Amino acid sequence: MKAGTFFVRTWRILSILGFLFALFNSYISYPGEVVVRFDEQNQPIQMIDREVIFYIAVAIFLINITMMKAISRLFLRLPSASIPVPNQAVWAAHRSQLNDIFTNWFYALTAAINTVLALGLIALSLLNRSDRGINTYDYAWLLPLSAIMLIGVIIALPIRLFMKPSDND
Repeated sequence: MKAGTFFVRTWRILSILGFLFALFNSYISYPGEVVVRFDEQNQPIQMIDREVIFYIAVAIFLINITMMKAISRLFLRLPSASIPVPNQAVWAAHRSQLNDIFTNWFYALTAAINTVLALGLIALSLLNRSDRGINTYDYAWLLPLSAIMLIGVIIALPIRLFMKPSDND
């Protein structure tokens, strides 16, 4: 197993475990009504029932896992000629590597979405704790980190496809 494949699969498993931990930990710590929006004075504007947040998070998680796995499996069935990759003739000769690259990319995208979802649940949980002062600026790292993670995963595929395949299949 290559190092990249090992990293992506490990990240995927850890993101699933992290999401489950964040889901149940945050559900336990949420009050009955969870504040999801604050005004400029940190006063609650909008609240959602904690069961709704739980079920929405579970739905996003299951849709993410199911859709990415289905798309990944469908990709393996595509003929090499219909895959829009640079240097198509070169990649057609190395189809197993191309399949591994796309499978790992779909796993990485799944892991990134799971990680963003878990971090969002943790931040929402910390914002709704009664033992802490509410300061929304403490969680300003969440959006840039999420964007960097998702953009990094999305950009990684074209960068990898512009590289030449290795000779050992």
